[in-house]
Amino acid sequence: MKNTFKIITISAAAALALSFAGQQFASAATFKDINNVQDKDKIIALQNSGLIKGISQDLFGPNISISEAEGVQMIVNALDLNLDLIRFVKEPHATDYFKNANDSAWYAEALIIAGVHGLDLPADLKPNQKLTREEFTHQLIDAIEASGQLPMIKPVVIDYKDQDQVKAEYSGSIQRALNYGVLKLDESGKLNPKQEITRAEAAVAISNALAYLKAHPAPAALSETLTAEEAVQLIKEAVGPEADLQIKIDPAASMSRESFTYLLVHTLQTSGQLPMFKLIPVEVADESQMDISNSGAIQTALALGFVTLDESGNFNPKGDITRTAGTDIVNKAVEYLKAHQAPAAESEVLTAEQAVQLIKEAAGPKANLQIKIDPAASMTRESFTYLLVHTLQTSGQLPLLNLIPVEIKDNDKINILNSGAIQTGIALKIVKLDADGKFNPQAGITRTDAAAMVSQVQEILKRAAANQ
Repeated sequence: MKNTFKIITISAAAALALSFAGQQFASAATFKDINNVQDKDKIIALQNSGLIKGISQDLFGPNISISEAEGVQMIVNALDLNLDLIRFVKEPHATDYFKNANDSAWYAEALIIAGVHGLDLPADLKPNQKLTREEFTHQLIDAIEASGQLPMIKPVVIDYKDQDQVKAEYSGSIQRALNYGVLKLDESGKLNPKQEITRAEAAVAISNALAYLKAHPAPAALSETLTAEEAVQLIKEAVGPEADLQIKIDPAASMSRESFTYLLVHTLQTSGQLPMFKLIPVEVADESQMDISNSGAIQTALALGFVTLDESGNFNPKGDITRTAGTDIVNKAVEYLKAHQAPAAESEVLTAEQAVQLIKEAAGPKANLQIKIDPAASMTRESFTYLLVHTLQTSGQLPLLNLIPVEIKDNDKINILNSGAIQTGIALKIVKLDADGKFNPQAGITRTDAAAMVSQVQEILKRAAANQ
């Protein structure tokens, strides 16, 4: 399936809508069963503030446990996670993410939202199975921390009597929950991790989490420079399962504006999500500071409105990309994609006739294409690259270069007559090898891949014309 996402944002005023299917609204006065519930004032305060919806009077008793599905819905609604900026190619289903789900059940949308936002939930989640204290706590902490809204802290290790009973992968989340004041030990100093969590306990934990967020805002996090790992995650969630990000870089390395923009546009192009359009490059005052292999993607991003130049006409390619700026670029991309659906043909393999037309448009009137092939025949990466480079060379449009051949892992699959053109294409960054160093010569060339190559050629020709 196809999905993109709206970046998670949490504020102290995040809407906490604890809604369960088929249940009616109730006032605080109807919560007759919470008189003996600890912190009942927090539950009543949430309801009086309009932050609890759809809760009937019998749901907060001390022995009313919640199921896995109910827990997910509480967290999703508490953090205001939704599908507002999500773009789908086909209708999503809960079973796309959780194999034991029921696509027609009341909880289906909550599970879809959780899956899209990448919440740390088990793939074999059983919707009707009761949720334990440790499970719910881990899921809640993971969700609020994934938003980047919590300040960085060095947790003070809190010892409790039954910590040996906590699942190893939950121990860190539990410690931070105790530090944040989201969770509390009982009077005997125990956590009771395996005990089923009640609806009242879950509501109180969420109330505590919102209170902590209000008291400890972390606006600085949004201005921090994105790391490569964070940038990749941001783009993956925006592009969806079609994303094919092959990046060899230190995950902790800072991400520049040009690197982030290239990665986003390239991923959208190779996944067939950008519609075809005629790119008219604009003047960028600091274009000389860009890596030539990124310029085509940056021009595309400028043309589509994902990014803009500053008042002086600069792109600032080497400047760090902040979380705020990265989020803004991704959101603009998502909005554009929603309004400009790419036709399915974008991911189809080009025919020879279509390939020739694309190359003619790239090379201009100087193009001299002489091709003897069935116009309807599919075009391979090897054939298209050769035809594009050869046409540019014979029309005298490619710059002179000292060609240093690179190693191609599947070079034995390339026709020796085409290898020179392919090496030239790689040297000029018109094409790239995959993460394994392969060219995949016999793979079909899609319209999206071909358009990306042509875009890069246009940038090369533009630079060559400017230098004459």
